Amino acid sequence: MDNTNQKQDRWHSTIDYSQLMDLRIDFAFKLLFTKGDPRLLISLLNAIFANKKIPRIIKSQMIQNPYLEKESGEDKLSILDIRAELDDGTTILIEMHMYGLGELKAKTIRSWARAYGEELVVGESYTGQQPTIIIAFTNGKVETIEEIKKSIMSRDKIHRLCMIMDREDFTVFTDAMELHYIDMKAFAKAVNKAGSIDIEDTEEVMFSKWLTIITQKEITDKKIIEEACKEVEEIQMAVTTLARQGEDKIIRQAYQRRQDEIYFYIMNMSERDEYKQRAEKEKQRAEKEKQRAEKE
Repeated sequence: MDNTNQKQDRWHSTIDYSQLMDLRIDFAFKLLFTKGDPRLLISLLNAIFANKKIPRIIKSQMIQNPYLEKESGEDKLSILDIRAELDDGTTILIEMHMYGLGELKAKTIRSWARAYGEELVVGESYTGQQPTIIIAFTNGKVETIEEIKKSIMSRDKIHRLCMIMDREDFTVFTDAMELHYIDMKAFAKAVNKAGSIDIEDTEEVMFSKWLTIITQKEITDKKIIEEACKEVEEIQMAVTTLARQGEDKIIRQAYQRRQDEIYFYIMNMSERDEYKQRAEKEKQRAEKEKQRAEKE
């Protein structure tokens, strides 16, 4: 065994994957990619663009204020996990969504519109404005049941790229809007079924490797995670940083509080949905009883 392999084995033996913070929790995701080495976010973004064969190579980025301020007293504050400006002036908004997928498309379009509107300085030409890109990591489908039924695709799509284009010939009308929806649940499901990260809809290997680390809590075979880390400096750096951050008591407590908040929110949402379904069934039952009584 050469020195490189020996070093790899020693590195793997120091990582307890079961203790790593879950990157699907927005607190952990934002902490890693804003407080860690800048190369981590650059590597992740380049992998996402490469997976859709977008000829964009990022060399540098600058983290900006992640808050989009209220326009009025009744307006909801839109909080982004990460907001960055690339070396060419392009703005990227990155969001981690474990819940609230029903309104996600409307939220991301609104976030894009507000951010895009902020970019133009008085006196500047519209034609010189750089694109605004949104990358939304979702823990499930963003399509409604009706949209899924109409879709020609029967399989779960992991990475969707949405742009403004002509409906007839699919010519891109403008590159000002670029929306990436990445279904983490679909990825983990496909990996567990295949026993490998070599799956459909992930043509770029670095994209698969990054998604493996992000969804590592859902990957059944932990050897797949270890394989994803091999010979990739940025991935190893991310896992090492994640392990180190998780050992900090203050960070761990803040992470667990956020994890609990998300868990209880999802539980409450589930209970509300069940209540609505029961109420709707009761309404339908009462309507049928009324119709039957009228006939008699």
